[in-house]
Amino acid sequence: MPGKHTTLSQIKQVLALRSIGATRAVIAIETGVSISTISRICKRFSGQKGAITDELVEQSRKQLVERITDDRELQSKAAMLVADDLVLGQIIREKITEGMIRLDMTDPEQIASNLRALNSASSALVTVQKVGRVATGADSLTNTEDDLPELTIKVMSDEDVEATKEQLRQRMNGDDESGMIH
Repeated sequence: MPGKHTTLSQIKQVLALRSIGATRAVIAIETGVSISTISRICKRFSGQKGAITDELVEQSRKQLVERITDDRELQSKAAMLVADDLVLGQIIREKITEGMIRLDMTDPEQIASNLRALNSASSALVTVQKVGRVATGADSLTNTEDDLPELTIKVMSDEDVEATKEQLRQRMNGDDESGMIH
């Protein structure tokens, strides 16, 4: 049995939504077109001049924003997802801090294993933070790399490691109100 045929109107809507950054999943919901068909449409029409007009793009953007802002259930789900991401980020930060405190500096195998675990947790935290920035539009607020502070890397002595662990312990116990490691 042959599949449904995609109309010209659906193709234009797919391309317009894709041009404003909508994901294939969102486009599928909005247009009723399957994700695989959306992929084929985007591949076929990417880079073609005149495939969509600025007016159609703006119309699609307005419709999508209106649907999202008018849908209380969707807003509630989005708020819960953002809250979940914030909590996950906090949990990951706490686990990284706990790992740093428990780091045994005497066993080379244990050090390597702990560092791999900390690296994985750090990667997860970066991913959670990136999702949050993209979802909230915070990524578009950053101007240039000129605004970034200079990163200084130094080899820590045993005393530095112990001092850092103590600061992390104080921070976890709420003793250090600044939340900063000095």
